Amino acid sequence: MRPLTNSLVLYLMMLGLLSLNLDLVPDFPASVYLMYIIVIFAVVFYFSKSLFWGKKMAPGLLYGIALIGAVFLIEIIAGRVKIESINFNPVLFFSFFTLQVLVAVGEEISFRGNILQNLADETGIKAGIILSSFMFSAIHIPSFIYSGLDIHRLTIAFIVIGVLGAIASIIYLNYGLLSAMTFHFGWNFIQYNIFNLNRSEQGIMKTSFAGTNIITGGSFGPEAGLLGLTIVLLALIVLIKKYPTSLN
Repeated sequence: MRPLTNSLVLYLMMLGLLSLNLDLVPDFPASVYLMYIIVIFAVVFYFSKSLFWGKKMAPGLLYGIALIGAVFLIEIIAGRVKIESINFNPVLFFSFFTLQVLVAVGEEISFRGNILQNLADETGIKAGIILSSFMFSAIHIPSFIYSGLDIHRLTIAFIVIGVLGAIASIIYLNYGLLSAMTFHFGWNFIQYNIFNLNRSEQGIMKTSFAGTNIITGGSFGPEAGLLGLTIVLLALIVLIKKYPTSLN
């Protein structure tokens, strides 16, 4: 099959598995990831002649931690977020650590390792980044709906996830899949399971929000807030300026 067809087949399979899983177990969204990750591995490795793994993990991890850390620090300073307590549960910690590793590995292999690469081969790097990032954001729409986001925060979340996909794409093109995975992991794990900015999972910190949800994203976290949108857009601009040759 042509690279573009490969990508569409994989994407449609992922959408089908997501829809099926949400229909069967609507009260346990984490299982969405666990259900289709195994299939993703099998399909991607079958379709991909070679994957650009790269040799560095640190750059992506540092970018991920720096971005979500900047959001958290600004929200703390501005009084939008308050730390109520800190509670370390080792069982939950390592359970969510494992989950976030699986999510990062599965989604990065599929979207950056397969879909982005195939689209770039067919349409060029820039178009490939835009299209794959749009697809990456679109596959999260069931999560937005499940979380009960209003239309304003849903729109912000769609844009933020797409921009994060573009950032991961640039990291992938410059450092490889390992760094894209650690970026994805760093952003998710610190946001969900350390700072507890997204209430869909438990975190070490227990936080409370002040002010309007449109700024912080409310219980969905900075991915649905204007502050998160501002930070990721600035990061994307910086990366485009820093790695212009990777986009040609």
